[in-house]
Amino acid sequence: MILRTLRLGRTPPWHVGEATAAEDERARAMVDRRRAAEFLAGRRALRGLVAEVAGLDPDRVLPRYECPDCGVGEHGSPGFAVREDGDGGLVSAVPMAASASRAGGWGLFAVEPVGDDAGRAIGVDLVAVAEFHRTIPEAAFSAAERRHLRRAGQPAIAAARLWARKEALLKALGTGLRADPAMVEVIDDPRVRDVDATGLGLPEGFVAAAALRSG
Repeated sequence: MILRTLRLGRTPPWHVGEATAAEDERARAMVDRRRAAEFLAGRRALRGLVAEVAGLDPDRVLPRYECPDCGVGEHGSPGFAVREDGDGGLVSAVPMAASASRAGGWGLFAVEPVGDDAGRAIGVDLVAVAEFHRTIPEAAFSAAERRHLRRAGQPAIAAARLWARKEALLKALGTGLRADPAMVEVIDDPRVRDVDATGLGLPEGFVAAAALRSG
């Protein structure tokens, strides 16, 4: 799994294409202009990273997100296609699993070539500990996880780590938060791991996790 981080608002060290018309429309509908800018930056950065790893021109790569409820569109699990002709009429799927997460003005991006393994999927999540502490209720954790947190030396950081693991795994499974997070225990789940946030260039105060689902 290839992992990259980016301070949103800065130019990525990899080439990215332009936002799509649908992405621009979604951004314009957001009241918070900083959130809108970070949304566009994150979308372009992930698509550009997919293009870089696949050896493609990012301007030819199209988003093909997929939601279990709505089908292919602009939200859900990331997927991508490539234009095969100059008119944009013929496209083919890019065999790449991808995931992204934004928190505290930073983005975490992951890609994984999947070859013929169509069931292979990944998920990543980035958490700013200070923001997390104000937003996630205790009910989001299972009884075993709550016991684990009561024994933790730094409960706020431990809770943020568990939440990052949950989000990453739920993304890889394709359910996201449509599933009850308290029903997904991640303390010892081998499909998900903590990521060294500072080793990826993130400042103090962030935790991250990555998950892999094999087909």
